[in-house]
Amino acid sequence: MRTFALLLMMVFGGSCAAGAVDLKLGHFAPDGHPCDIAAKQFKENVEKRTNGAVKIELFGNNALGSPPEVLEQVLIGAVDMSLSGPDQLAKHLPFYDVISTPFAFKDYKTADKVIDGDFKAWAEAELLKKNLVHLSDWEWGFRQLTNSRKPVLVPADMKGMKIRTPPAFAYQAFVEAAGGNAVTIAFSDLVMAMKQGGVDGQENPIGTIYSLKIFETQKYMSILNYTYSSMVHIVNKRSWDTLTADQQRIVREESRAAALLARKLLRDSEDVQVMDLEASKGMVVARPDLTPWKAAMGPAWEKVKVRVGADNFTRFLGMVEKAGM
Repeated sequence: MRTFALLLMMVFGGSCAAGAVDLKLGHFAPDGHPCDIAAKQFKENVEKRTNGAVKIELFGNNALGSPPEVLEQVLIGAVDMSLSGPDQLAKHLPFYDVISTPFAFKDYKTADKVIDGDFKAWAEAELLKKNLVHLSDWEWGFRQLTNSRKPVLVPADMKGMKIRTPPAFAYQAFVEAAGGNAVTIAFSDLVMAMKQGGVDGQENPIGTIYSLKIFETQKYMSILNYTYSSMVHIVNKRSWDTLTADQQRIVREESRAAALLARKLLRDSEDVQVMDLEASKGMVVARPDLTPWKAAMGPAWEKVKVRVGADNFTRFLGMVEKAGM
C-alpha cells in the first residue's frame, strides 16, 4: 500500500508540475504604487485559486525594460502579460489615442463608463487582431502639470517651457497646443531628467508625482486633469491558450478585482497626497480655471482626429457624450 501511495503521489504530483503554467507580468509602476499593490494581489489570488497551477511572476518598476519595450515583448510572446498605457498600445493600434484626447473626460465617473463600457468591446476586438487578449483596465490617473519655474494658471504661462512627455502622441499635442515645447524622455529616465534640469517640467498623475518624489525638483503643480491614463492588462494569445477555461475565468476575475483595487487606492489617496505636497513637501499647488485650457485645445483635437481617423474620433466622442448623460 505504501509503495502504491507513493506511486500515486509521484504520478499526480508530476502531472501537476508538468501542467503548471508560469506567466510573466511586466509593468512600470514603482514599488508601493497602487498598481504595484494591485499586481501583488492579482498574483496571490490567481495562485491561490488555481492551487498553484498558474504562477504569476511580477516584474515591476521597468524591470524588463521601458513600457514600449515590454509591450513589444508581449507582442512576440517573450513576456506573457503587461500593464500597458493606451499611448503605448496606440503605436500598434492608432485608434487607442482617442482615450488621451485632452479634456475628453470630465471626471473619473465618465472615464469608468466609457472604458468599462462601449470602448471595452471596441478595444477587445482590435487587440485580438494583434493576438492580444484584453483582461481589464487598471488605472494610472488624471494627468497634472508640474514645473520648476513658476505657477502655471493659463496656457500663456506655459509658453516656451520645455515639458517632458513620454513618446505619447496626444500628450505631446496637449503641450504644443498650450504653447509649450514637448520633449520626449522615457519613463525610466524621468527622475534623472528632472534632477539634471534638462527640461522645465513634466506631466503625470498625482500618485506618480508623489511616489517618484517629483516635488524634489518641481516646485509648482497645476491640477488640470487634462487627460486620463490607464494601464491596460493584456496577455499574449498563445499564453492565454495554455490556460484551461476555468483558469482563464479566474485570471479574468482577479484581473478585474485588481483593477478595481488600483482605482480605489489611487483615488482615495489623491487628496491626501496633494495636502502633503503643499503642507510638507513645499509644492505650490494651483487649481486653475480650465476654461482657457479647453479653449486652446482645438489644434490638439484636430491632431488626434487626423491620427485616429475621423470615424474613430466621432465614435469615441459619441461614447463620451453617452457616458455624460
